[in-house]
Amino acid sequence: MEGSGLFILGFVLYVTHCLEMLGATKPDIEMTHNVTGVLGEDVYLHCRYLGQNNIIYALWKRQIDSKLKRLTGYLNKNKAFTKDPDFSAPASATNLTVRMSVSSLEAEGEYICVFASDEEEFTDTMILNVLARPDIQTSVTEETANGTHYQSVTCSAVNGKPRPEVRWMIRGAPVEMTNTSHTNGTVTVSSVLRFPTHLQDQDRVTCEVQHPTLPEPALVTVNVETFVAPNVTIEADLVMEEGVDIWKITCRVYGGRPKAGISLALPIHQEDERGLWREGGNISDTQASSYHLPAKLYEGQNITCVFDHPMFNHRELRTVTLPAFYLSAVQLVNSESTGNGNKNQAMKAVMLKEGHGNSTITLQVIGDVPRYTVMCIKDDGPLPEGMEVTGSVLRVQGPVELTHAGLYECEASYQHLKASVKLNVTVSAHDKQPVLVTPRIRIDTQERLEDRLIECLAAKAVPAANLSWLLPEGVSGLHWSNFTSHNGTHSVRAVLVLPVCLQQELSVECMIDHPAFEKPKSRRITLPVCAPPNITIESSSEWVDGTAYQLVQCSVDSPHPVAKVSWSVGSSDSETRALHGVQILPEVHASGRVSVQSRVRFPTTMFSGQNVTCAVEHASLERTERRHILVPELEGPVMSVSVRKQTHSSLWLAECEYRGEGVGVHLSWVLAENTTCQTSSSLHSYYEGLQLHTRLTYEFPLALCEGQDLTCLIQNEHGLKARRTAHVPIYDISFIRVLNQTTPLNRPHRRDLIIHRLALQENIHGQRVLFRVIGSVPTYNLTCHRSDGSVALVEGSALVFPSAVTERETGLYTCQASFYHHKATTLIQLEVNSEDHELMYLVIVCFSTAMAVTLLVIVTLCVFCKSSEVHQPSPKKRESLAALTSLMQGPCSPDLRKPAVGSEEGQEYVQFFSYNIILDVKSTV
Repeated sequence: MEGSGLFILGFVLYVTHCLEMLGATKPDIEMTHNVTGVLGEDVYLHCRYLGQNNIIYALWKRQIDSKLKRLTGYLNKNKAFTKDPDFSAPASATNLTVRMSVSSLEAEGEYICVFASDEEEFTDTMILNVLARPDIQTSVTEETANGTHYQSVTCSAVNGKPRPEVRWMIRGAPVEMTNTSHTNGTVTVSSVLRFPTHLQDQDRVTCEVQHPTLPEPALVTVNVETFVAPNVTIEADLVMEEGVDIWKITCRVYGGRPKAGISLALPIHQEDERGLWREGGNISDTQASSYHLPAKLYEGQNITCVFDHPMFNHRELRTVTLPAFYLSAVQLVNSESTGNGNKNQAMKAVMLKEGHGNSTITLQVIGDVPRYTVMCIKDDGPLPEGMEVTGSVLRVQGPVELTHAGLYECEASYQHLKASVKLNVTVSAHDKQPVLVTPRIRIDTQERLEDRLIECLAAKAVPAANLSWLLPEGVSGLHWSNFTSHNGTHSVRAVLVLPVCLQQELSVECMIDHPAFEKPKSRRITLPVCAPPNITIESSSEWVDGTAYQLVQCSVDSPHPVAKVSWSVGSSDSETRALHGVQILPEVHASGRVSVQSRVRFPTTMFSGQNVTCAVEHASLERTERRHILVPELEGPVMSVSVRKQTHSSLWLAECEYRGEGVGVHLSWVLAENTTCQTSSSLHSYYEGLQLHTRLTYEFPLALCEGQDLTCLIQNEHGLKARRTAHVPIYDISFIRVLNQTTPLNRPHRRDLIIHRLALQENIHGQRVLFRVIGSVPTYNLTCHRSDGSVALVEGSALVFPSAVTERETGLYTCQASFYHHKATTLIQLEVNSEDHELMYLVIVCFSTAMAVTLLVIVTLCVFCKSSEVHQPSPKKRESLAALTSLMQGPCSPDLRKPAVGSEEGQEYVQFFSYNIILDVKSTV
């Protein structure tokens, strides 16, 4: 019985091991059965033959209109064909992996991969799902409902498959959603965000669109209007229109959005608005409304501007009080008059002297009016000849006569307001004694082009005054005088002429002698030092017919007279030569200063590296002032060629640059005869100072020019002929190495198709699969896709699972590194280890190990027990041992075969014979 039990246990283990070997048989075709593509992009259909048969032909086909259409494949082993422009040619007869351009939604469906040999045909089916990336569109509309301004922002995801998800990154606002399905299977989703503008404090809103074709949600920002509270003021100005005083009330709004509502609130008893009219206008961000009110009707009234705006919690009011005008009295303030009573008396007495000239009677108007008019009459009639009213002054023109005596009444009036005063004017008899009139003295100065005129005036004197000049020692100038008389008075004018520009400060005195003076009086004037000229020199370069010219300009800003400018060139004062300059007409400014410019122009090579000097002479300068500028030297040409990749283009860029003399420079590309590059050249030239910068660019695809030399030929009219060559580097991507601990899932004939088996821990955040791209590329783009075609998250050189890992992350991942046309792919089979599964596996292993150890101990004890018995076992026991011995000699363990126990050779091994039971327990732990 013990031997039978061991036999049954060994047989069960043998059968289990053989079934596992049979179950590990590899399939003949390896392919991805479910692939997802995006409309307008490329997708790869993977299908490989892994068997050993000789393939005669291989192809992709699809059923269209009840017919099987051949798409692409291989015929006669090495002859590739493509009947659909959307498909590329496969790599080989056993590798039907092709690139397919998803050009329409009709591409979705079933595709059949076929490999045919002499004996049989191998087929497998793949399902292609086509997604359409939506086009995102936005618009903003405005409306006003019940006095409230609303804005509606529409965000549409157009023609997406499957249905896009649209939402707003804002809370609390009403959102309207609409869906539109199209006959081609796409869906358009629109979302409308509507809100009152005065509640919106941000000038932009964000729409988020989610779709499987987008690696991450698309955020679209839309600018919207916001309201701003304005500042408001009120102003009152008194203006005259057609002879009538009008109050101009201006209600003004500064800034703010939208426009504010403006109205005027009048006093209750003035609501008939007689004479009221309005004008308005907008200047920049200022809004104003002006109201014109008759001043007579609104004296002392409160006028209020009322402002309405959505940002105001209530109406804003601004009030101004208009003044009330009055006239109380007219008073006599003339210093030459004398009164015969107090100020409250109606009649005022005024004494004038016969023969006095320009006598005045000054009146003062008491009241609050913007203006007034004074009218005077004499003896209830008009004023006598030679008398007039100017403002509030009654003036006697010429000498006073006896006819000017009498009763005068002067009245001040403003509209309906009036006040008056009565004057009793008497004239005293003329004194026959000689009259001395003191001269009015004035000294002044004025400038002409090159002279300064100093004028001394003694005017309206009796008799005429004598004038003379007192000058500092060593100073002389031209002078003259003239004499005039008017109404018995005499005026003398003396003029002194000096240079307008002085090198030192000078004081000049005018001496006035007159009988009315106890001693001669003097008037002094000090003439300032002439300011020195402001001298500037500047240089510029220009090219004319391939020759560099230097233009040097010297500008002098000075007082009169005009400065003199001359030119010279040389390295030192002793080695200079004169240059002829062109002088522009002087310009006289309102301040009295004069500007002059002088220019010289010459070829740069003529005075290269030498100093050009501008010399200025002026009356304010003790010696000539000089300004220098260095003529730059022309440098030799600089030539270079470089090759680099562009940031915003898939094409590479070659640049050929020349910097030097601009004399007919020509740049061209010289390419080898066997080159496959496609040229796209452009030429750019500009001058920088004395040098010409010329750049010839050339765009090319890296795949066609990789490893080739690009040569630029540079020529000019001076005989320069040079070549500059740049080499286009060669890049490659060998393979992608997985840095995590992995085990190969299967080992096909091609090394690049090894599937790396990798286990992640369940419910752990932030797990990564690390890669290293082996090759000579400077950078690369790494992307990973799941077996269903969805995009996996990649950060740098790692496949990232930021959230907790679950069973949904299991499956086959295809990761590809690319640099332009260089690409490499690796396959990863991800599994998720659960803590419950690991515990179960641990229990199974421990139980199996314990059973094996127990059986081994039992067998060992049995052997030792049998060895103590008779050396010749009974036939029955021999049969039980033979059964177990035959198991040890089975085909599954050829290396363990031993001589039969019952044979002669086996008799000497009986005491040394033992049994081995092999337990093969497999686990993913």
